[in-house]
Amino acid sequence: MDSQMETMEQGVLGHLMALERGGMGQQDQHESQRLEVLKVKAVTLRAKRDQLKRQTDAVKAGTTVLSFSGGYDLVECKEGKSVCVSFHTAFEGVYLETYNMELDLTRTVQISRHNIPPSFPLESFAKQNLQKDLKAFLQTLSQNLNALAARRQQVYLLKELVGSVEVMESNQLCNILVLMCTAQGETPIAVLCTLEYGDLTQCLPTRVSIECEDKTLSESPQWKKNQSLLLESPAHTALLTMRRMGSIA
Repeated sequence: MDSQMETMEQGVLGHLMALERGGMGQQDQHESQRLEVLKVKAVTLRAKRDQLKRQTDAVKAGTTVLSFSGGYDLVECKEGKSVCVSFHTAFEGVYLETYNMELDLTRTVQISRHNIPPSFPLESFAKQNLQKDLKAFLQTLSQNLNALAARRQQVYLLKELVGSVEVMESNQLCNILVLMCTAQGETPIAVLCTLEYGDLTQCLPTRVSIECEDKTLSESPQWKKNQSLLLESPAHTALLTMRRMGSIA
């Protein structure tokens, strides 16, 4: 009887051990499959990382910070997981603001932080080129930021150098500038000059309109010349020239 019980116990234990071995085999198989999936993901992410690194290296190789017309430079940070970009702006040989941006490179290229003005159309530029052409994105951003800084500097110089001209309106992007000046003559006449900057990559206006109560003055050859000056020269330079010529007070 004892030997029979012992035989039964051995049979049950053997069966349980066989089941356990079978379960462990299934568990090992599932674990192996899960590891294979993770390996594929890791390889894919490494390939994406390497691709982004090659992109940023190519951008670095082709980037020069220009002394008098702005530019940008890049610094790799966080062990290659991100890159920091500094956009340097300048106008007429004078350095102006520097804007900074950090790009996250861990998966897709993402802007993680920046100090670019909220009014600047950064999101629009990012949608156009950030993922498909990083170099084009940075160049476009640099060009537009430099033009913005140049337009802002012109407003500052107008107030500093041409005190007789009043800045009536100027928005944050400085793509609309309304100036009030006084035309020289027997009777001083107020003249309104509206400068519209339709091309945000440029620091010169695309359209200039001249308005005053005396229609003959705004249509005169002298003020047609003044209108051309405002289209072809920075605003402060054009107005200083107009004052030297005796067009404005």
